[in-house]
Amino acid sequence: MSIDFLNDPTLNAMGHYMTRLSKRQQVVASNIANIDTPGYKTKDISFYATLGELMSANAIPMKASQPEHLPMGELAFAPSEPDVFEVQGLPARADNNNVDLDKEMLKLGETSFGYSVMTQLLRVKFHTISASIHEGSAG
Repeated sequence: MSIDFLNDPTLNAMGHYMTRLSKRQQVVASNIANIDTPGYKTKDISFYATLGELMSANAIPMKASQPEHLPMGELAFAPSEPDVFEVQGLPARADNNNVDLDKEMLKLGETSFGYSVMTQLLRVKFHTISASIHEGSAG
């Protein structure tokens, strides 16, 4: 049986998620760097996969690996590059800058936590792959 680790849907999804986390960290860092720039508006990214991304024609199809799994039909995961947008409805200061340092620091914490979780999950995934290889070569 041949396994293609480079096209593993789980690894691809984890990689896409970490890319979104990295992009969000860049946007938040830019917001913090511009906290004293008059007229600067807070930006964020579209962080969660949309239905359009899940139904994409070039998506990685999901498959049932056990008979009790529900059929997913054409549902698949192919995230696009996250969109950066200006956050609406935030109160602005006298200089029309609406960056709130507390909110931005909270976003950095959330992003850091997500990155740590994803790193741990990747570590477990690679440990499982490594254990499978070693067990296969021993038998």
